[in-house]
Order: sequence, then C-alpha cells, then structure tokens
Amino acid sequence: MKVYVVGGGPGDPELLTVRGARLLAQARFVLYTGSLFPEETLRGLAPQAELVDSKGMVLESIVERLHYEAERGGVVVRLHSGDPSLYGTLLEEREALEALGVRVEVVPGVTAAFALAARAGVALTAPGVAQAVAFARLGVRTPVPEGQSPGALARRGLTLALYLSGMHPKTLARELLEAGLPEDTPVLFGHRVGQAGEEVGWSDLSGLGTLTPRDTTVYLVGEALKARGVRSRLYAPGFRHRFRRR
Repeated sequence: MKVYVVGGGPGDPELLTVRGARLLAQARFVLYTGSLFPEETLRGLAPQAELVDSKGMVLESIVERLHYEAERGGVVVRLHSGDPSLYGTLLEEREALEALGVRVEVVPGVTAAFALAARAGVALTAPGVAQAVAFARLGVRTPVPEGQSPGALARRGLTLALYLSGMHPKTLARELLEAGLPEDTPVLFGHRVGQAGEEVGWSDLSGLGTLTPRDTTVYLVGEALKARGVRSRLYAPGFRHRFRRR
C-alpha cells in the first residue's frame, strides 16, 4: 500500500514537477485542498481520478480515507499546495499512515515564495547584501514557538518569506518596524500567485500596513529584493576554484 504526497506548487500547472504531473495523470484517487488548489486546474491534470476536497476534513478522516484508497490499489495522491514540507500537514499524515502500514513517498513542489520571486524577477539572496532566508508567519490563532516570530527573526541582511499572515498586514508591519527594520525596507507581495486573480506588487515597510488584508497572500521582505550593482565572487576573473584554475 502506498500514498504519494505531491507538492502541487502555487496552483499553476506548469510549475508542477514532471514527476508530480505524471503521478496526477496516472492517479485513480486524489485528495486535495480545494481552498488552495483550483479544482478546474486539477481536473485537467488528473482526468481519470476521483477528486475529493479535504478542506472540511480533520486529520483522522483524511488518514482513514487515504488508508482505504491505498488498500484498493492504483495511484493514490495526497496533493498539498506549494511544497509539502512547508506549513503543511506532512508530518502528522505520514506518521499516521505509516502506523497503518501505508508507505508514503513525498514529491516536492514549488512554494509560493519562490513563485513570487520568479514572477518579479528578483533574487532572495544577493552578494554582500543578504545570504540568508527565513520562512516565518505571524502567531495569530496558532502561536509560534518563542523566538520564531517575524519580529524575532527580522534583521538587516536577511530576507523574510512570510506566510499565513495576509489577513494582518498592519500587525506584521508594526512587528517588523518595532524589530528595527527601516521603513524603506522593500516589500514584495503576491496574492493568489500562480492562480486566476493573481496580483503581484511592491511596497515598503512604511506602506505594508496600508495593504488590503487578504488570505492566500505571501510577503517577501528584505534589502536583497532591490539590490543593484552586486556581483558574485564565483564568476569573478580572479576567483579560482577546481573547475577554473586560471
């Protein structure tokens, strides 16, 4: 018995991995989150599959249904939005399924922060400016561990990718400003990236709090987003390495 946990990416079918698309095309059954992945897109990717939306289900019913379908055979897919390893339910689903004797194979996907950066043509790291990226979210209904809030992680020279915070731009802006980030720190926001109704735009920390609160919005914050005139040492003429010794 086996279940494939597939990262569906941000919702654009062309941003699926080749393996993920092939598994969906072969699938007999797909359990997906309809609030995050468009059913009309999925129907084209999995034309033979029975599609079941998990948005109204709890963990126990999800696991029970996946176990039942795995026993029936064929390709069974649990489709996660973005990448399964980030802000998803991979750990608890995998643990419960494996306890029932169901093997789980994970197929990665493109997470919204990477899709947003690609849409805008920006880099999350820049030589001499930012060499670290942190994924974080506000602790609103679900708290975050101590020291892992956006404000606790915020610092110059680090790019923040902020998820699950789209309904609270004012709170987010206040927390980052109180952490000491300058008001002119660039902010790139993306709403429904990779889906119908996509909106991508620029602001800064002084304007972040004025943005419209909207779910399914991701924010990128940091100096690297608008870095100019930087150059990596890797391709500098005087930088030697084992593939270029002179």
